[in-house]
Amino acid sequence: MHFESTAFTVMCWKPAPFLRLIFPFLAGISIQLYTELPPLLLLCTVTVCACCAWLFRYLPVQWRFKQAWLPGMLLQVSMAGGGALLLYKADIRHQQGFFQDIRTDTSLVLLQIEEPLQPKAKSFKSTARVIALYVQYRWMPAKGNLLLYIARDTMRPLLVYGDRLVVRKKPELIRSNGNPGGFNYQQYCVSQQLYQQLYLQAADYYKLSRMGGSSVNRWLLHARDYCLSCFRRYIGAGPEAGMAEALLIGYRQDLDKAVVQDYSNTGIVHIIAISGMHLALLYGTLLWCLRWLPPGKWTGILKAILILGVLWGFALLTGASASVLRSAVMFTGITLGRFVLERYSSIYNMLAASAFLLLAYQPYLAIDAGFQLSYLAVLSILLFYQPLYELWNIKRKWMIILWQMMSVSLAAQLMTTPVSLFYFHQFPNYFLLANLMAVPLSTVIIYGEVILLGLSPFPVLATFAGLVIRFLIFAMNSCVRWLGTLPYALVTNIHCSLALTICLYVLLAGIALWWLSGWRPGALLAALSLWGCLVTRAAWLTRVQQQSKIIVYNVPAYTAVDCIYGQQARFIGDDSIWQTAGAQTLLAARNEMGIHAGVPKGFQQYQHYSCFYGRSLLIIDSTLPRKVPGRKLQADYILLTHNPRVDINKLDSLYDYQLLIFAANNYAKRISHWKQDCEATGRRYYVVGEQGAFVAELR
Repeated sequence: MHFESTAFTVMCWKPAPFLRLIFPFLAGISIQLYTELPPLLLLCTVTVCACCAWLFRYLPVQWRFKQAWLPGMLLQVSMAGGGALLLYKADIRHQQGFFQDIRTDTSLVLLQIEEPLQPKAKSFKSTARVIALYVQYRWMPAKGNLLLYIARDTMRPLLVYGDRLVVRKKPELIRSNGNPGGFNYQQYCVSQQLYQQLYLQAADYYKLSRMGGSSVNRWLLHARDYCLSCFRRYIGAGPEAGMAEALLIGYRQDLDKAVVQDYSNTGIVHIIAISGMHLALLYGTLLWCLRWLPPGKWTGILKAILILGVLWGFALLTGASASVLRSAVMFTGITLGRFVLERYSSIYNMLAASAFLLLAYQPYLAIDAGFQLSYLAVLSILLFYQPLYELWNIKRKWMIILWQMMSVSLAAQLMTTPVSLFYFHQFPNYFLLANLMAVPLSTVIIYGEVILLGLSPFPVLATFAGLVIRFLIFAMNSCVRWLGTLPYALVTNIHCSLALTICLYVLLAGIALWWLSGWRPGALLAALSLWGCLVTRAAWLTRVQQQSKIIVYNVPAYTAVDCIYGQQARFIGDDSIWQTAGAQTLLAARNEMGIHAGVPKGFQQYQHYSCFYGRSLLIIDSTLPRKVPGRKLQADYILLTHNPRVDINKLDSLYDYQLLIFAANNYAKRISHWKQDCEATGRRYYVVGEQGAFVAELR
């Protein structure tokens, strides 16, 4: 067993120096994400560790032999400090010239459109780069990015990439909705270096005649538009055309929401997203096409140039998502090693090196779900595919191919399941069947789309190819939809906290060390982590049983309140919300808090007045009564919702309350007026749309 463990270490750990660097580097980034250590401390840490490692060389030999572990430890600390320092520098708020740091009384901002506008229900969405601010009668250079929303009825003429606008409006902060268990949109925007947003009408901006932007990006957009026009012309409209666009170039604007939900329910949504699979297919195709070139140094360099040019061109064309960048960097290293340096590196080292380079370039990728899932899937396949495949010795050729595909799917699922449960709280039971069907079929479709683009100058042939592709996509979508409708296809509302996710990965690590390397303590580690999973789950259930709270959710256009005791909740508000997309907000929150069906004891309600475990809530959604009663009504909280015409001074004469709550469905101007009245009278208030969901703990 000791020999097997040593052999495994030599094969996987020794030839992969980047494995020893990526873990402390990633740890430093993670620490900085949640603690925000000062940069001077980080710089001093890195400098001191580097100096100590350099001075270690001049110590006596016997001291160096006894303390041989010290240089490695110094390197680990230095890498952690370097990762934290890189994250600090990557935050544009810490860079000189950030537009939010420039104080100005005017609201004139010079912007440049950075990506094509995406159509939304009532607006167009894009991102814009801040070029300058108008300060003291002159334009001052500035930097930063904004999330841009432009009303649909004001788009004359239509804005495109590179357009420059003079905007007469001050940006607003991007805020999270604050709903328990909800998607933290603010944190997502921070990872994209977006901190503020603008909502523009026709009178808020003026388009300049001068354009900016990169000619390379403009060419890539033209290439994308050409692909889209070919698909729409020869494949037609509908879900099939949207799927074709997403499969080949990652364009998701035309995807049918029902189709996306079907793929999500069966666990193969990665088929839709451009991933490493697409670059692997492209890389294999390029190798096959270039096989006729004779071996040699210069022909190897030519092959490398052609392959890398096509790979990176495709990566940029599809938007350069985290999984595509991972694959592109890995194939770059493989190509350079094979055709230029004529050396083969450890695949584990290549995987760790690509992660290290991408994190050094953009440290915020560490919290990108696509980045995490992509690397975990590849690492899981590398570790578990061969052992899983060897579990079943098959003789028939067609069964061998089938078992290989199943082994790949099972291996990839092992290490992606915990993080998928953490983010999405569901598990597709038929993922194996869906992968066996969709992966080969999507591969054929992707090659067919490439052929279609090649045949586009010949309308007759292109039309025939488009019909074949449309039929294949229809067949794939139909099979996926059928799988999703089978009984027990999807397990939903799975609560998986961060602590439980960590315990699950420790469990997998222990099993891997025991199974793959024969390291017996791995079994003990797996047993301890399993015990940790049970303890974590039990602690969460205990906390859930003891909870008692009132939540006013941050849901635009609706009133939504939950009175929660233990695992039971009583809903107060607009029942119509359960037939809309807003219901997902409530379901996610209830899943986070472990809520099941049932009305909690101690709840009393009379029209708009509710009492719950010593706290009272009054909901006002219309005008106040004209007559002042002889005795004021007592209420702990008053919720103003659906934009009622309420005067705060008159409200004070009618009710005796502790806190005013302004729901997210009120007009911004009316909320501003209420806030001014409250501040003038010294009344406490809470703005749900600005501060997030209101949560009152009753214990």
